[in-house]
Amino acid sequence: MPQSSRPRLGPRPRPAVAWRSALGRATREALSVVSPVSCAGCRAPDVALCDDCRRRLVPEVTRVDLPDGLPVFAGLAYAFEVRGVVLAFKNGGRVRLAEALAPALAAALEACARVVTAEAERADAGADAPPDLPVLVVPVPPSRRGRRRRGYDPVDLVLRRLGLTVGRRVLVPTATAGGGQKGRDRQQRLRAREGSLRCRRDLGGMHVVLVDDVVTTGGTLLEACRAVRARGAVVVGAACLAATPSWSGSTA
Repeated sequence: MPQSSRPRLGPRPRPAVAWRSALGRATREALSVVSPVSCAGCRAPDVALCDDCRRRLVPEVTRVDLPDGLPVFAGLAYAFEVRGVVLAFKNGGRVRLAEALAPALAAALEACARVVTAEAERADAGADAPPDLPVLVVPVPPSRRGRRRRGYDPVDLVLRRLGLTVGRRVLVPTATAGGGQKGRDRQQRLRAREGSLRCRRDLGGMHVVLVDDVVTTGGTLLEACRAVRARGAVVVGAACLAATPSWSGSTA
């Protein structure tokens, strides 16, 4: 068949467009060699977060309670691909994953707010006018060592993505913070967290909702409760990105 009579599928690309497309492909191929991209959840190549793993980040809120009865709401189960995404966000420097994880924390906060409101209404049943009590959202900070290693605060990044006004730096790590938790059993983790946080503000009369990334033993949240209660706060609940399967509770 003569060259001029060959069929052509679609319009012929303009030279400039074709050149830019070829350059883009070449650039992506070069970057994949220098800094390979893989899915944060399943390690599939050439994509930061694949469609399957993105679907696994659709929130499914569960409620777990701390030993003192404090309700804690988690947006995701910390296992399998979800665990990989959270770890890539927390420890792998992949800060753009905050956008994909933000809906999970938002759902946990909404579930916490519903329960807190319902309990307040029950407590005020029969009153002429229930008091409108302010609720302060207080993020749990990373340890000093963790902050230096990462260069950022994962919880703060997600909260900023949600556009929430929160009590930043209400809680700060102390010099006695126990460091990393990996490899420790439950009791060791609980002991390591004792005295690791300090509340910098007087919170007398304030109702507080704590926010953390992952609840495992509950030790970090218990320590955060101790610190803010010592400054007069009433802790009404907590919200987290995810909870480990050992903390799986009822669907909220």
